[in-house]
Amino acid sequence: MKRTIIQIAVALCLVLVVHEVRAQSSKPSDPPLRDVKTVQIDPTVIPSPEKVKDESAANLMQDSLRNAFRSANIGVADSAPVHAHIVLEEFTSGSSAKRFLVGFGAGRSTIDCQLVLQDADGKELKSVSIHVRGNLAFSPYQGNNTQRRQAVNSFDQRLLEEIEKMR
Repeated sequence: MKRTIIQIAVALCLVLVVHEVRAQSSKPSDPPLRDVKTVQIDPTVIPSPEKVKDESAANLMQDSLRNAFRSANIGVADSAPVHAHIVLEEFTSGSSAKRFLVGFGAGRSTIDCQLVLQDADGKELKSVSIHVRGNLAFSPYQGNNTQRRQAVNSFDQRLLEEIEKMR
């Protein structure tokens, strides 16, 4: 009995030592933007055009991405080792009618996308989901342009936060 307890204790110690060695040897990967001085901004990708209600949305997202990198003190160049783009899944200004008739957040503007970083060969380094909506604090009578601006402002802030996390 005593021998069995000792064998179990030794086996348990060995398992713990092996687990600790593996944990120490598995080095966490470096953030994808560590030591990156410049990025290349690629065009916005829109997989479902019927969910993007504004024809200027692709350019707006590309401009926001460019501005976010500049705000994070990362240069934007025509050619760089890291490429960035937005996959825009949904972009709507919302609906004044829904905000007025339904309320409870219905009809708010929406931006739903992925921020994608790739190396020069097209290998994905990181992909981050970003989902923002227009503010609830304002009246249901506000116009769609006001709702869209609120969502875009929230998006710009969130984009910058995500880029900073990757440094």
